[in-house]
Amino acid sequence: MKKILLIDYYGMCDRNGKAIGHSPKVLREYRDLLKDEFEVSAAVSPCLIKEAGEEFEQLIPLRFDICTDDMATLAGRIKDKFKLFYNIHEVLKLQKFDILWFYRTDFFLFFYFFFKLFKKKKRTVALVYQTEFFDGFLKNIVNFFYCHGAMRFDGLIYAQKGIKLIHPYMMFIPDYYYDADKYDKYHVIEKKDKVVCIGTMTPYKKLEELIEAFNKNGMILEIKGYFYEKERVNKLKEIKRDNILIEDIVLSEDEYYRTLAGAKYSVLPYDMKQYHSRTSGILQESIFVGTIPVAPTELLLENQIKGMGYSSIKELGEVSFFSKEFKPDSIGITEQYDKKKICCRLKKFLDGLG
Repeated sequence: MKKILLIDYYGMCDRNGKAIGHSPKVLREYRDLLKDEFEVSAAVSPCLIKEAGEEFEQLIPLRFDICTDDMATLAGRIKDKFKLFYNIHEVLKLQKFDILWFYRTDFFLFFYFFFKLFKKKKRTVALVYQTEFFDGFLKNIVNFFYCHGAMRFDGLIYAQKGIKLIHPYMMFIPDYYYDADKYDKYHVIEKKDKVVCIGTMTPYKKLEELIEAFNKNGMILEIKGYFYEKERVNKLKEIKRDNILIEDIVLSEDEYYRTLAGAKYSVLPYDMKQYHSRTSGILQESIFVGTIPVAPTELLLENQIKGMGYSSIKELGEVSFFSKEFKPDSIGITEQYDKKKICCRLKKFLDGLG
C-alpha cells in the first residue's frame, strides 16, 4: 500500500494557538477519502496537530504556525514568509512517503518550487484554488513564477471549474464533498428568517457595505467569525443598528453548522476584484444544509451553484431583493459532490502519477 503525506505548511492560528479556518476539516475529509487505499500521514503546522483527529499513520508537526496577529504589520508578514519556506523545506526532507499532497497552498509554495533544485524521490501534488492572480503591474511577474513553479509538480488538483489549465496532468474536485452522516442532522434545525455571514472575516469581505445595506433593509443579520483586524470590529459595531449582531469568535465545527443551518440565507460579501476565480467552502456548505446563498453573481456563476446573486451589494439594502421567490430545494446537491465518485476519481488520479 502506497504512503501518502497530506501537508499544510500554512496553518493559521490566533494568539492562543487555536487553529482558524477550514484546514482541520479538510485534512480529516481527505484522510477519509484516502484511508482505504493508502497509508495516510500528515505534516502540518502545530496548531493543526491538535485538531487532526485519529486514524493517521503519522502526525508530523512542522515548526511554525502563522499567527494572524503577525499579519497586521509589514515586518510580521515578511517574517511569516520565512516561516512558510522553512516548513516547506522540512517537508521536502521527509523520505518515507510515495506521494506528497500539499492540500493547502499559496503563491509562495510555487515560488519556492520555481527556485528549488532538488532530486525528487517521491511524487508531488498540489491543490490549487486559482491559476491567475490580481490585476496590476506585478500580475505578469506573479503569474510567471506561479505557473512555472506549478510545472515542478507531478500533478495538480483544482477546485474551481473553468479555471485556466496550467499543467498537463490536472483533476477537478470540489472543496468539500457531501457526507450524509455529517450534514443530514442539520436539516432538521428550524430555519429563522435571518441572514448569516460566517467564516473568517478577512479584508476581502465587504462588511462595511454589507452593514450599510442591512441598516437600510432592517432584516436580522448575524456576522460571526474570526476577525483578522481587531480594530475593525469596534468600527463596525459603531455603525450598525440593532438588527445586526457582530461577534468576533472562532466557532466550533458544530456551532458553525448550526449557525449556518439555522438561517434562511447566508451572505458572502466578497470583493470580487480580490476574489476573482476563487472557490468558497461556505458557498458549498450552504447548499449542503439547505440555506440559500446570497453572493455576487460572478461567484455563483464561477462555482456553478444556484443562489440569489447581486451585481452590487447595495441591492441587499432593498427588502424587495429578499422577496424574490427562491426555493431552497432548487439549489440541489449535484453529483459532483458525491463522496464515492470523488473517492474513485481521486484514487485513479493518484495512481496515474506513476
